[in-house]
Amino acid sequence: MRFNRETRPQYPMLDERSRRVIWIAMLAIASWLIPAVAQAHRNGGPNDPCERRIGTSLIHLTLYQPQFDPDAEYCDSIPRQGNTVMVVDVSPGELRGVPFSVEVLAAGDSDSVRPILTLPPKVYRRGVLDTQVTLDAGRRYIARVAVENGANIKPQQFSFPIKVAAWYRALLFPALALLALIGLIAASAIRYYLTHRRPAPADVIPLRLANRSISTIVLAAFVCCAPFWSACHRDRQAQRPALPDVQLVDNHDQPLSLGSLRGKVVLLDFVHIGCPGVCTNLTNKFGQVADSLGPDLGSRVVLLTITNDPKHDTPEALLKFAKESEANLGGWLFVTGDLENVNRVIHTFGLNNETLPDGSPNHITQVFLLGTDGRETQAFQGMTMDSKAVVARIKQALGQGGA
Repeated sequence: MRFNRETRPQYPMLDERSRRVIWIAMLAIASWLIPAVAQAHRNGGPNDPCERRIGTSLIHLTLYQPQFDPDAEYCDSIPRQGNTVMVVDVSPGELRGVPFSVEVLAAGDSDSVRPILTLPPKVYRRGVLDTQVTLDAGRRYIARVAVENGANIKPQQFSFPIKVAAWYRALLFPALALLALIGLIAASAIRYYLTHRRPAPADVIPLRLANRSISTIVLAAFVCCAPFWSACHRDRQAQRPALPDVQLVDNHDQPLSLGSLRGKVVLLDFVHIGCPGVCTNLTNKFGQVADSLGPDLGSRVVLLTITNDPKHDTPEALLKFAKESEANLGGWLFVTGDLENVNRVIHTFGLNNETLPDGSPNHITQVFLLGTDGRETQAFQGMTMDSKAVVARIKQALGQGGA
């Protein structure tokens, strides 16, 4: 049945209050579902559950699950079961050069514990221990770091409790919020229909109302799912980016044009000083790669570490950091520069450099291998990167002329 403008039933839009509530709920759910970087170290201090102090040194324990979130850090609680990267790093001070051991214990229902990982005492020359362990949902664990005898250091043992949440708990709150939003939309639609309906033939369906409700639900689903779609397709959208030819400054306070690195294979990462866990682990892995390259380092291969906090990481500070990390500066560059130029490099590889909610710099865990043409040939997840495999890939690239 057709209606002209005079006889067609008019169905106004949802009232302003209902629209406002729906939009607020949609934005709240989107913010919950967008992956956020966990704050593992909580700005340090005596209440930091990830940190223990001995003399002038600090021991940090950081946990990662890059298969779920490549940049999130944890220590006393992790959201899911499964393979977990564990990094123990020692800041420069009295503990560097002192052997320490690590043990992970599974706590039972009683006071009993059983070891699931045992690493014997060892001196870690760069102060970083990097290992992986499988943790089960709903279980409690204890990580123990035992420091051996050293100069002015007595044997000590430190415990870090770890709790693994059941897998569904990380999704429970967003799921309930999404159901609440759908219920709110449905309730608003029914309320509108009951309040604003007018006499009309029995076969007339309020299509405008139905269309608006369906559109709102579709929009809500899009807002909630967009972050996941973006994450899944980010790598596909940024295929083979090239290192931009921007001007930066190296650790000797000398200008460096990134275009001058063309003709060499480049291994690239982004770190910043004062970043235990992510940055120390990436630097340690780069150190292992450098140790294995031999004469190719510097002549045919360059390791390029760019700070993503150039406002604070001066060339002098980077040089100090490099020496503390026992970096081979013959072929390993630590670089800073103008924030605009640094961000241009970061954005080229599909990354962002937004600060964390507490104002600290972002953590970037991706590592990129570039061919002699400056273009990306492979990307690695830095926290699980196998240094030996990276060296093999670099040598393969050298054999292919860097392609």
